[in-house]
Amino acid sequence: MARRPRSLRLELIATLTIVLMMAVVSLSLATELLGARRHEAQQHARLVEHARGLATIVGPLLEPGAPAGHDGRIEQVLRPSVGSMGIEAVEIHRLDRDRDRADVLVSLGLPPPLPTPDAEADGHLEIAGDQWVVDQALRGFGADRQHTALVLRVVARPSPWTRLGDWTTTLVLAGGVGMVLVVLGGVLLEAQVQRPLRAVQRAAEEVADGRLDVEVPADGPAELAALARTFNRMTSSLRQKLQENAMQRESLARAEQLASVGRLSAGVAHEVGNPLAAILGYVELLLDPRTEPALDPEPRALLERCHTQLERIQGIVGQLLDYSRPAHGQSRAVGLHDAVERLLSLLRHDPRCRDVTLRLEGDASVEALADPAHLDQVLQNLVVNACRAATEAEGEPLVVLRIISERDEAGLEVQDSGAGVAAELRPRLFEPFVTTARAGEGSGLGLAICKGLVEGMHGRLEHMPPQARPPLRAGGSPGAVFRVMLPRPGHAP
Repeated sequence: MARRPRSLRLELIATLTIVLMMAVVSLSLATELLGARRHEAQQHARLVEHARGLATIVGPLLEPGAPAGHDGRIEQVLRPSVGSMGIEAVEIHRLDRDRDRADVLVSLGLPPPLPTPDAEADGHLEIAGDQWVVDQALRGFGADRQHTALVLRVVARPSPWTRLGDWTTTLVLAGGVGMVLVVLGGVLLEAQVQRPLRAVQRAAEEVADGRLDVEVPADGPAELAALARTFNRMTSSLRQKLQENAMQRESLARAEQLASVGRLSAGVAHEVGNPLAAILGYVELLLDPRTEPALDPEPRALLERCHTQLERIQGIVGQLLDYSRPAHGQSRAVGLHDAVERLLSLLRHDPRCRDVTLRLEGDASVEALADPAHLDQVLQNLVVNACRAATEAEGEPLVVLRIISERDEAGLEVQDSGAGVAAELRPRLFEPFVTTARAGEGSGLGLAICKGLVEGMHGRLEHMPPQARPPLRAGGSPGAVFRVMLPRPGHAP
């Protein structure tokens, strides 16, 4: 049985709670420890200073050899100190240096049993159990000061820095601060971590459902923003790959379709061509003026119409054969400018191009590798199609041919002043039997044959997207633009 995954939110909040609580408790303990040390040092300093102050006051009241408590003035000075600052007892010791003897002259409070003080003590503090002992030497007077020393001893119990109630209050405050920090940390985690992660999750779910156009906002912390940008690059790459795959599938399907059409065309042309040639021969025999008896005008007119349509069918069969046969030619360096000029000089007298202005632009020295006959056939088809489109549009018809030169390729563009190619025909423009001509004016095989001829010369024929070139006339339509690109000499594939 698979384990149920744990919630990242709960794990983050639990981790944050533990870390913050440990931090708050550690900070509280550190604060208490430092406060206790500071409090102890301050108590120590105050006790020593107090002992020195008492020694300064009591010193002049004592004389070496005086009886203990001789007039009660010393007790009056020392008594107020007992009970303040944690002082439990105050004593004055007289030390006989010659006989190594110590006497207590004054004793207030309940001093614990302690060792004899040092005659040279100067505010020295000792710890005896839970009590502090400060010994302070008193200034002596008289001739006996060389043999006798007086020492003031103060015994105190230091006050504690904290008590049980203080610790309870500290823990309550630490817990409250910790909870506030946990809440704030949870809000920050939600805003800075959980929300960007949920955005990535939602986007991933949409991608799993097939919607690859989704994008994740690249905001939040740098790491999550980088994750979002990487996710967006991934979806963009997926979209591109899917588009490429779709185009490849479409290209393969079109290639298979065209191959099928080619095989069908070859078969139809072969099967139809022979009987068609026989029928056309019989009609020509009937139309021969030497035929006896001579035909009447009405039957002759019908036969002439049949002859015209049969020639048209024979032309279509020839185009089918051209389409089905792979184009093989001998490519060589061809000057594009001269080749186009020769073609245009012929087409200007063609009835289909007679009323159209034909213009050539570009560098006259550009050459390309091509078969001259195939190149003439391709350009003738493109120019005739452009003239027909320009004639059907409003305004003076115009067709421009541009010579293009690139690093590895050279070619021509044919642009007309017509209305352009309809959007629904653009994807299928080079398929056989697809045409924009009126019924009876074209078979739809011209562009398909031209594409095969150009590819046979290791080039490419393409229809440029709309608005690829500005209109030939101001305010007019940009028309259709076809581009033929061929290898340059020295760059053959």
